[in-house]
Amino acid sequence: MNIHHLEVFYTVAKRLSYSRAAEDLYISQPAVSRHVQSLEKDLGAKLLGQRGNRVYLTDAGRIVFDYAQRVFGLTNEVRRALQELEGLQRGYLRLGASSTPGAYLLPQVVILFRERYPGVELTLAIGNSQQIEERVLRNELDLGVVGARFLPELHVQPYARDTLVLIVPTGHPFAERESVSLEELEREPFILREAGSGTRRIVEEELGRVGVAIRHPFELCGCEAVKRAVAAGMGIAFVSSYSISLEIESGMLRTVAVPDLHLERELSVVSHKDVRPSAAALAFLAMMRKAPLPKPFH
Repeated sequence: MNIHHLEVFYTVAKRLSYSRAAEDLYISQPAVSRHVQSLEKDLGAKLLGQRGNRVYLTDAGRIVFDYAQRVFGLTNEVRRALQELEGLQRGYLRLGASSTPGAYLLPQVVILFRERYPGVELTLAIGNSQQIEERVLRNELDLGVVGARFLPELHVQPYARDTLVLIVPTGHPFAERESVSLEELEREPFILREAGSGTRRIVEEELGRVGVAIRHPFELCGCEAVKRAVAAGMGIAFVSSYSISLEIESGMLRTVAVPDLHLERELSVVSHKDVRPSAAALAFLAMMRKAPLPKPFH
């Protein structure tokens, strides 16, 4: 069996798309098809099928995919072991983070890490909390930093406390108020993060606890998009206190207290329970614990 054929098949199976696999592997789509066909010929089984534009795994394909995950997981284990022998003179570290820690807490740690370990190739993928946890579980990321927990199968370590605060645009009736009631809140148009966001999960759980219903919310991906929409007057929203210092200082947004809501959360580091952390991952975790956190807005 050709390991490169297996890698191409594995990428198509993960993405369920020949074109996206081609982009990930930096090869042409016809080349992707040829690799898959060669693997199918070698194994004597049809691994992938297609209905219209939709790619799916056959029964044989699911079996091969499961084994491929183990193969490439072991490959990563070998790389980690060699990294430890080399004392982080070189290696790689795959980080993932949801939008709040990824944009506002981790950049300074990443800079320090790259200065101390210039030979380690570090990547940082940004997504929502659920996306990051799923990628850690699939062993596509070594560490993930998330704003809410979705998958109990992962190992978790606390990182930082965070508070979600209500933001409104300058000129909004709430803007000059110190606080608002739940009844007033319920009458306002809301902007929410996308499904899978840790911020959204915390907000929905807490509003559900106090009986506040959000009707027809406007949904956006990412904290920056939410802040811009609020500033434009599209609605009000809850965001991390780490994310709004510049907007408050510039007068673009205002914060308003909602005394009946408790929107504190733990930002956490997640990792795979069955994968031993690499030397690079352990070094990054140690640096995260030592590095001062940015000051949240109060």
